[in-house]
Amino acid sequence: MGYAIPPDNPFVGHDARGEIYALGLRNPWRINFDPATGELWAGDVGQDAWEEVDRIDAGGNYGWKVTEGFHCYEPAESCNGAGLVAPRIEYSHEFGCAITGGFVYRGAAMPELFGWYVYGDYCTGRVWAVDTASADAPAIPIADTGTSITSFAQDKDGELYIVTANNEIYRLVPK
Repeated sequence: MGYAIPPDNPFVGHDARGEIYALGLRNPWRINFDPATGELWAGDVGQDAWEEVDRIDAGGNYGWKVTEGFHCYEPAESCNGAGLVAPRIEYSHEFGCAITGGFVYRGAAMPELFGWYVYGDYCTGRVWAVDTASADAPAIPIADTGTSITSFAQDKDGELYIVTANNEIYRLVPK
């Protein structure tokens, strides 16, 4: 099968490239679909001060370079957020410096996290989870690994693994 643009892509037939699915992401680092809902989740690396998690919708504009997280990136007088999709969650560089996107957890070992998006930070090794069913629930810290998280992986049972810059792989398990 050759290259093709899905006919239902949001910019097909408009004054834009048909390949575009969403706009305004700065540097998404790990994007994954939740197999149970089909929702697309991304960890989007910030520029100066804020990292963010986005649930990506077709045709959505996630704000870069007008906003970084929930905040104006450019001077306030040019910060018009009309039509922009706000992130699901953000964290400041006080808590890390580069988000590593993860997965919506669908395993059995940690039932309290079932349906939550799990992600981490490259610089601090912290891991958080945020409830995907709630629009405003805060993220909760679930681990402090002390290692540089480069990626997450998922096995056939939906259990999560952390991949590090030291070529190590750890399974995420409850304490």
